[in-house]
Amino acid sequence: MSNRLLESIEPKEVFRYFEDLTRIPRCSGKEENVVAYLISFAEQHGFDWWKDEKLNIVIKKPATKGYESRPTIILQAHTDMVCEKDKETVHDFDTDPIKIEIEEDRIIAKETTLGADDGIGVALALALLADKDAEHPNVELICTSDEERGLVGAEHFDMAMVEGDVLINLDANEEGKFVVGCAGGPVVRIEIPLERTTIVPNGMSALNIRIRGLTGGHSGEDIHRGRVNSNKLMARTLVSLSHEVNYMLGDISGGIHYNAIPRETEAVIFVNAQEKQKVIETVLSYRTTYKNEYKVTEPDMEITVQECLDGSDNLLSDLSKKRLFDFLYLCYSGIVRMDAEIAGAVESSVNLGTIHLEKETAVIQMMTRSSLESAYREMYNQIAYLAECVGGTVHIMSDCPEWEYNPSSEVKKVFHKVYQEMFGKAPEFFILHAGLECGVFAKKTNRPMDMIAAGPTSKNLHMPGEHLSISSVQNFWRFFKEVVKHI
Repeated sequence: MSNRLLESIEPKEVFRYFEDLTRIPRCSGKEENVVAYLISFAEQHGFDWWKDEKLNIVIKKPATKGYESRPTIILQAHTDMVCEKDKETVHDFDTDPIKIEIEEDRIIAKETTLGADDGIGVALALALLADKDAEHPNVELICTSDEERGLVGAEHFDMAMVEGDVLINLDANEEGKFVVGCAGGPVVRIEIPLERTTIVPNGMSALNIRIRGLTGGHSGEDIHRGRVNSNKLMARTLVSLSHEVNYMLGDISGGIHYNAIPRETEAVIFVNAQEKQKVIETVLSYRTTYKNEYKVTEPDMEITVQECLDGSDNLLSDLSKKRLFDFLYLCYSGIVRMDAEIAGAVESSVNLGTIHLEKETAVIQMMTRSSLESAYREMYNQIAYLAECVGGTVHIMSDCPEWEYNPSSEVKKVFHKVYQEMFGKAPEFFILHAGLECGVFAKKTNRPMDMIAAGPTSKNLHMPGEHLSISSVQNFWRFFKEVVKHI
């Protein structure tokens, strides 16, 4: 008896490849197994393929009869996924398959990310290449690596390995809404030096303060939804608490990926035992305030404070605590500015993604995004200036270029025409407030690239509970096979 959950769902080939991908560990930077899978696919079907040292792979399929003179189409998707899970969930992303379930129209991973971003893009491309009845021009499939950590694979990809100048990126996540431009911006690593002290007054109690149960989400696509950043909320809590009682900071950590809105943050503080109850009551009063402020967007918010066992020889000095809090409390995180030309669109934003303390350094990772280069450069300058004010340093981990909208795009016109004819309504086109590899490809080649991004509907990206719409995949598959015939 087969143990494949999706084998009876149409289109069977698309879901077969997608289910295969959920069984292959492929966290960012660990794509060896999925690349081996793609090479095996290419060889089984007799397709030419090429791989570089960064684990980008190209698979080429010749045009079908009658389409030989049409322009070559580049299909593009990324092989890696954001690997995030609930803190209590036992799951090893290096070895374990993703546990998927079907709920009505959804394929969902409840306790981890699903990897539909961008596993469904890869699956759609493979299904098209494998479909002997599909009609299309020459197709070049680029599967890039390490996209989620800053478009690393695309940055190292040699565009001389492909010939097409029409590119369909399969990393969009809403059916009938096609992306024609995207934001750019640097990922910034901030390091603040720490001084530790072993001189701890007698009679101190260690308390663990924990924020969890937040919604989280994609730091670009979900930034406008009013969701709470757990790192910023913890900074607010600790700074507010410092006005009430004196305490020492033992540790603070929050967030897993800089490109996800953090859902959980915890801190360990040391207080005079006589003030322990006051601290607990004060933090719980903050919880009441926060739950009222965010009752719509964060219905499952949890804030706990409880005594814990922790060594008292590794605490921050008062000066280090102040410098760290100055940065975390004063740095901006969220929407910086809305787009003045496109109603409802975010132009610029920042995400305070991760915090963790090493022995002598606080390490903070932030992601900037904007459709304007001047805006994300200014956001970086503000971060760097604040870091300098607290004695820290900054380093640009990656720098994603924006993809500038081309109002004369021919592929956009084709997508509009085919979608209108198939579904009886006009599609939407928009500029995405997130990074796509299209911007990198455009800046890596001298030839003009006509590009668009598309895909079926998936939700809750970069967080547990990520899910993919089955009916949307079915609609998009029909559209996808039709639109490649008209380019």
